[in-house]
Amino acid sequence: MVRANRSIGGAAVLFAAAALTACGSNGSDLGGGGPDPSALSAARSQPSGDGQSGTAGQDLANPLRIVVLRGAMPVAGAVVTWSATGTGASMTPNVETTGPDGISTSIWHLGSEVGAQHSQAAVTGAEGSPVAFTATAATSGGGGGPSPVGIQLRSDGGNRFEPANVTIAVGTTVTWTWVGGFHNVTPTGAPTFTGSGDPVSAPHTFSQTFSSPGTYVYFCVVHGSPSGGMRGTIVVQ
Repeated sequence: MVRANRSIGGAAVLFAAAALTACGSNGSDLGGGGPDPSALSAARSQPSGDGQSGTAGQDLANPLRIVVLRGAMPVAGAVVTWSATGTGASMTPNVETTGPDGISTSIWHLGSEVGAQHSQAAVTGAEGSPVAFTATAATSGGGGGPSPVGIQLRSDGGNRFEPANVTIAVGTTVTWTWVGGFHNVTPTGAPTFTGSGDPVSAPHTFSQTFSSPGTYVYFCVVHGSPSGGMRGTIVVQ
């Protein structure tokens, strides 16, 4: 009976060893398949600052945040490279190391373009890197609306609108200023807007708020036409 029990006991040990080998000799699949304790990862950390809206060419109100982990533990000293796309866009700082909590933050200075903008945080070798962020940039003036735009009517060096072609946001007010000469602002085609009336001499101003998107064409009846000469366009987006 003793010899039989020893045989049974030996078979049980062999079976247990085989089961352990099937699950992996390091036991990494034991305990329900938790995160690999050696894996490096990067992700947004709430509040992440993603999805904000702000003024083009200005800092967003809230910083962007990511967290770097190894397994489930925060990693201190990980190098994070922050970057943003767009004319004049920047991140401050653009390179930093994570703190004891694994967190890295950076302030996003939006580019000058109106609309969607993009930035990211990159951590070399980390799963989930680069971590992407988006923001919406808009122009802003007093009272939170779009900034006004100015166009000059000039005769020095040639009769012209300066600038002749502009792109603006819906709701922007455009003011034409007669710097010199004898001019007017006459719309043509569709969509249209109210013109300035008969030609007048400088100094003079005329303003128009554009509330609907479209391409607006205008000219000076004294020095231009719908197709050439002293002519300008306003693209409203």
